[in-house]
Amino acid sequence: MMKKIITIIAMVSLYTTVAQKKNYTNDINTFIKEFPTNTELSVLVVDGNNSEFLGVRRQNGTINSIDNKKSIFEIGSITKVFTNILLSNSIQHSKTTLNETLQSNFDFTIDKGDIITLQHLSNHSSGFPVLPSNMYKQMEKNPTNPYKEYTNDDLEKYLSGKIDYGFKAGDKSVYSNLGMGLLGYILTKKTKKTYHQLLNETILNPLQMNSTSTNVKDKTKLVKGLNPDGSFASNWDFTDALVGAGGIKSTTEDMEKFIRKNFENDPMYTLPLKETFDVNKVAKIGLGWQIIANKNKKFYWHNGGTGGYRSCLVFHKETKKAVLILSNISAFHGKSSSLDNLCFSLFKKLMK
Repeated sequence: MMKKIITIIAMVSLYTTVAQKKNYTNDINTFIKEFPTNTELSVLVVDGNNSEFLGVRRQNGTINSIDNKKSIFEIGSITKVFTNILLSNSIQHSKTTLNETLQSNFDFTIDKGDIITLQHLSNHSSGFPVLPSNMYKQMEKNPTNPYKEYTNDDLEKYLSGKIDYGFKAGDKSVYSNLGMGLLGYILTKKTKKTYHQLLNETILNPLQMNSTSTNVKDKTKLVKGLNPDGSFASNWDFTDALVGAGGIKSTTEDMEKFIRKNFENDPMYTLPLKETFDVNKVAKIGLGWQIIANKNKKFYWHNGGTGGYRSCLVFHKETKKAVLILSNISAFHGKSSSLDNLCFSLFKKLMK
């Protein structure tokens, strides 16, 4: 009798998992039809102690399920939350403070550098533009790999000149790749290590995220990014000047480890989750993380986009629920922002 009960429980559990997966798959398949052939999604659904990996690829009008949890995608601006965990680590070791000024980290004068703090860089309230003005000519020369030639010297040359700030630091929050890239660069200056070295020592090695890096060595595991028309896109390469804004490549398998670490109460990971700026009654910003405060619940999220990839991650810490989508949909595709809608739609179902 006991054996029969155990079998029934196992069957119910299996049915629940399959039914849930089918439910998610319908949404995913409907979504991917809007995109070119060779479009690929790697989806992770975390529900407490359980994790589901769902992979799909669109090929010649058909949608096929694939196992791509070990496949590597550019995660774009989700990199920013990693950069802020590096910042948090530096704070935990009393090497940095949030009130530390930009100016204190450079031996040349920076316009308003004594007003801007590391917290301003972290929550996009510094007043810096999206990108440094001396980057655009280089982008025109190599539009398919826009960050590749922008060096540390270029960044410091920009900082030593006249800066066109959009607003006074702390007045509001406006998204800035420059500000977050600069934060990562400051951390490399402090430690005299590369961003990748810091990333490895602080996050990747401890979590055994062995397929995550800023420079993929095994290209066979890298999913080819797509341009809006479906042709293959160039990967984006970064120097340490701005790599902290968007240079990480990863897998859903590795990112599951990262997500689960954020469920814990490790101070290095919890500090970036604390609100530092109110955008409005619902939208807040921590250190890097975007926060939705709704009905006494807080959801943490970030998305990302590069020339050939789009990503989105959202999680609820207390219930240990999360949805992550990595894709090779171009951020420049007209419907790429709908990936966020898919991510939140799956998350809404998960939270029911």
